[in-house]
Amino acid sequence: MPGSQTESNVAPDRAADRRHPRPPALAAPFTLTGTDGRRWSLSSALGRERILIVRNPSAAYLNTVRAQDTALQVRDLRVVALLPPDDARLNGPRTLMLTLLADPGGRIGAQYGPTTLIGKDRTLKARYPAPPALNTVGALIDTMPMRQQERQQRGR
Repeated sequence: MPGSQTESNVAPDRAADRRHPRPPALAAPFTLTGTDGRRWSLSSALGRERILIVRNPSAAYLNTVRAQDTALQVRDLRVVALLPPDDARLNGPRTLMLTLLADPGGRIGAQYGPTTLIGKDRTLKARYPAPPALNTVGALIDTMPMRQQERQQRGR
């Protein structure tokens, strides 16, 4: 029918995506050294926490993360900052939900882009071109079915 919107009017690649959706991309595991000299593994956190990987965030962004530690705990959101080795920011104050890691050569940071959110189910939930405001990430997390179930169970 002229003027009607049917699947045939949609670009072929978009129509195919709806019929055969791609499986969600899974987070690639990595292990790096933390500021305390201990090894930290993404695999050890997945399933228990959501992870926001941020490549080379500013000191101001790290301070914002520190100030919102309680809100991060409520959403089981760990912020993992990937920084160059010997960077002064690696020696900044620690909080429960902020992990500072040395990323030699920027190899892991390049893999995850400027910022990537990984869900508890190990899938990549969002990519950001720059470190996002934490309330933006929190709003996205609050729409996720697993988070909604947690809110019902925990009452928060």
